[in-house]
Amino acid sequence: MNKLTLATAHEVLQEYLCSVWALAQEAGIQEVMVNRADDIWIERLGTMSRVPDCYVHPDALDRAITILANINAKEQTHLLDARLPGLRIAAARAPVAIYGDMLCIRKHTRHRVALTDYEEAGAFRVLPASVRPSFTRTNEALLSRLSTGGGAVREFFEWVMRERINVALSGGTSSGKTTLLNALLDAMDPDDRTITIEDTAELQVRLPNYIGLETNHGISMRELVKFSLRIRPDRIIVGEVRGAEAFDLMEALNTGHPGSVVSFHADSSDTAPARLESLIRMSDEGRLLPLEDLRQKIASTFRFFVHAARHGASRGPVEIREVLGVSSGRYVTRLLFSKVANEELIDA
Repeated sequence: MNKLTLATAHEVLQEYLCSVWALAQEAGIQEVMVNRADDIWIERLGTMSRVPDCYVHPDALDRAITILANINAKEQTHLLDARLPGLRIAAARAPVAIYGDMLCIRKHTRHRVALTDYEEAGAFRVLPASVRPSFTRTNEALLSRLSTGGGAVREFFEWVMRERINVALSGGTSSGKTTLLNALLDAMDPDDRTITIEDTAELQVRLPNYIGLETNHGISMRELVKFSLRIRPDRIIVGEVRGAEAFDLMEALNTGHPGSVVSFHADSSDTAPARLESLIRMSDEGRLLPLEDLRQKIASTFRFFVHAARHGASRGPVEIREVLGVSSGRYVTRLLFSKVANEELIDA
């Protein structure tokens, strides 16, 4: 990018995104996130917070996205991935961005960090056991109570959301998957930045730091899953996985976004892992994975499979199954909860 183009880009940011550009210049701010014109967040030294009384006019936001795309020789699509010296910019336009145009500006560090800097900052220091996080995230006492149903099931869902454990939610049409997913969203940490991706927007999200994306104008689910990684997600929620995006999602959840939830159609919690396999196999990348490797990936990504169904007049979770691993190429699982008495569960 030549000096004239760079100067033009800076003028655009200053003119159309005055308040946001000012935030991006502040020391310590690593990312500026415009969830929509009247909802702006920053990440400063690893902590996210909403900026009160900060506003960008919707027309100015749209104009800035258009000019930034032109400067980067990008097509005028509803998703933008652009760069400026020291900055990476990702943007989505309505209606793909459900609540209006959104924009993220990520700042690259200007100071090259050496290994000695890490050491002096204490990054290599071993934490005492009292403050060390639990990497196993086990709660056998709770899991053993799931067979009794009732409050134990509620505690389970609160626990997996609190401990940031990925959940795969399966079920048929009108089984209550969306209703249950809304309840799980309410149990998530309100400090987390949550991205939802849907083919048709149905989720009712009440989290403060939230971006909703919807397939529209030829933008596919795969594109939205990949785009979500550029806008600083803590959790990624996909309302209905139907095809090749399952591969991208599995890769995303294996690389630092725990506590995410996906939903898809399946007949039971027992057949749900195989159904997820078939969805992943719809991608060219997924077809190249040996079956045992694919199963190992699924087992390491999704610890719990929750199945929803209609049962009488009620709709909602009827099975909870834990994936313990893969042995001899087959999933090793245990059924923790069944709405109907189940011999597998009783024997366990």
